[in-house]
Amino acid sequence: MKIAHITTVHRPNDNRIFYKECTTLANQGYDITFIVAGAESKNSDGITIVGYPKSEGRLKRILKTSLTDMIRVCKEVDADIYHFHDPELIFTGLYLKMLGKKVIYDIHENNPASILSKPYIKSKLKRKILAKVFDTFERVAVKFFDVIVTARPDITKRFKHKNIITLRNFPILPDFSKSSGIKITKTKPSIIYVGGMHSLRGTHELIEAFEELDEYELWLLGFAIEKDLIAKIENGCKNVRYFGLVEAYEVFDYINMADIGIITFLEEPNHINTLATKPFEYMACGKPMIMSDFTYWRETFGNGSLYVDPSNPKEIANRVRELLENKELMQKMEELNRRLSQDEYNWDKESQKLIGLYKELN
Repeated sequence: MKIAHITTVHRPNDNRIFYKECTTLANQGYDITFIVAGAESKNSDGITIVGYPKSEGRLKRILKTSLTDMIRVCKEVDADIYHFHDPELIFTGLYLKMLGKKVIYDIHENNPASILSKPYIKSKLKRKILAKVFDTFERVAVKFFDVIVTARPDITKRFKHKNIITLRNFPILPDFSKSSGIKITKTKPSIIYVGGMHSLRGTHELIEAFEELDEYELWLLGFAIEKDLIAKIENGCKNVRYFGLVEAYEVFDYINMADIGIITFLEEPNHINTLATKPFEYMACGKPMIMSDFTYWRETFGNGSLYVDPSNPKEIANRVRELLENKELMQKMEELNRRLSQDEYNWDKESQKLIGLYKELN
């Protein structure tokens, strides 16, 4: 059976799509092609990556990159199952269904909630209207697809579908007997944040919190989109080290060398119920955590973290001191998080859902 995962938004080395889903299926003996807009065509770890040019501009990307060009490439690949990962590919998915193909829609985000947080849509009223329209459209469209895969339980609850699974984005547990060769000179206790950096993700407040933490250091791994934030980070911030975007297999080496993992997303509609990936990666390394004080996060991560108002830099700084000065609490968190990661929160266990899904479709 030939399977094609398709995306116009994600990178060819995307952690969820390539390293988890595509690699898992390839290891089961399936013929896997990963079609990626803007990527270079190549073979990687037994997976055929098919790239094609990505158009500039939002409208052109939707009409050309995500529709006409993607349909053309999908026809050339001629897979039995198409597994798509972006809401802008819904019309392409519907077209592939008309061709008699099996189609899976993999929903990574609560898309209507995400629209409510889009900074480029200036009007709150427009955001609300667009979110409502897309919510209705998406609920209708999914009925035509063979399977719906969601990344979080709160997304699953939005849909009524005869074949829907929640495939949580848990990490592939690291093998600490092997190293990627990363060497870091560490001079003081460090707190690590891994992921995209954005004003809505509380990056400005996090950086500001460390201006008064001379005895500690913040490590930032990932990429920033906003120009002012990029300039701020690249020009150097007090008590902050920026490592940039690193390969997925290198991330655990950085986390393992740090003392605490932190994630302080601001209280936005698409954040308060999100099952963020990075805390599970911190847990896999047995790290204590500091997180935004969202009810859903408290219920999910419990005593494995301290919680903080993400909009308050002073409170963030106080939480960092509180945790690093309490060695007994840190040790309890380390033991709890490592045990939860090994027993439940790992991709090896979660991937069995994906394997079972494709066996049913075979």
